[in-house]
Amino acid sequence: MEAAESPSELIRQANSAFVSEDYAEAAELYTKAIQIDDSKSEYYVNRAHALQKLERYTESKADAQKAINLNPSDPKAYLRKGIACFHLQQYEEAQEAFQASSTHGGNDAGIRQWLTWTEEKLLRSKKTPVTIKHDWYQTESHVCVTVLAKNLSPDSVSVQFAPSTMMMKAKLPDGTDYELNLNLSFPIVPEQSSHTVMKTKVEIKMKKCDGIRWSSLEGQAPVNVKQIPVAIPELSAQPPVYPSSSAKKKNWDKIESEIKKEEAEEKPEGEAALNQLFQKIYGEGSDEIRRAMNKSFQESGGTVLSTNWNEVSKDKVTVKPPDGVEFKKWDE
Repeated sequence: MEAAESPSELIRQANSAFVSEDYAEAAELYTKAIQIDDSKSEYYVNRAHALQKLERYTESKADAQKAINLNPSDPKAYLRKGIACFHLQQYEEAQEAFQASSTHGGNDAGIRQWLTWTEEKLLRSKKTPVTIKHDWYQTESHVCVTVLAKNLSPDSVSVQFAPSTMMMKAKLPDGTDYELNLNLSFPIVPEQSSHTVMKTKVEIKMKKCDGIRWSSLEGQAPVNVKQIPVAIPELSAQPPVYPSSSAKKKNWDKIESEIKKEEAEEKPEGEAALNQLFQKIYGEGSDEIRRAMNKSFQESGGTVLSTNWNEVSKDKVTVKPPDGVEFKKWDE
């Protein structure tokens, strides 16, 4: 019958597997040694190291703590506990373990590096949160809340409306979470409420259930709140009366219709009448008449105005100045 392997032999094999980077085999051999002799702190320290290589940090921390209980002055046990706590994001406990390892004679250079990394994590986790201010105003139909948060992505903002509450959640540019919860003084209509994300703020618009003026945004609604008066103009069959210093009232509608009638009956004379005739011909004429008038007028320098497209379209229209007038170009 073969003799059982001794703990020292198992530890030797485990160390050899660890050096060969076979961390699972090393952890298993360390476990067998501990099952035979669980009084040696170094066995737990070694297994804690192998478990960290396997990223099994919770188990590693437990082994390191067992080693500390067996030997409270072992600097390696505190180092293993500190590293396990660091990866578990338990930075305050990691800091205490690294300091204890240094106190008990651990490797100062390595421990200082771990302490530096841990202190950086602690500073980030204890960073003072950014204060986000918000304000509100109201109209006859809506209550509007302005959240003064800059550079938010629309995808990172969500707003939930309920009849008596509003909740906004957002991821700030520095990665921190922001939340605004309001217990509203008066009910709103969630289906008709909305929000808009802008570069410098978030506008939240909530539809009022009733046309009343809110005395406060949050809290208990006061009783006997008066409704916002809405001015409704009185309907009248009479036309509007314009202010005048005259004691005698004038019917301005009648005066306006008389002026329009006079303008329609007024007949232009001379050049005005001719221009009116041309405008009528152009306005009522076909596309060919308009093209003929435009082409003849432009090519003749304003001396010819023809409505015959068949004639005008064949050649360039020549200049025909009035009798006794000589036509000259402006740069001659």
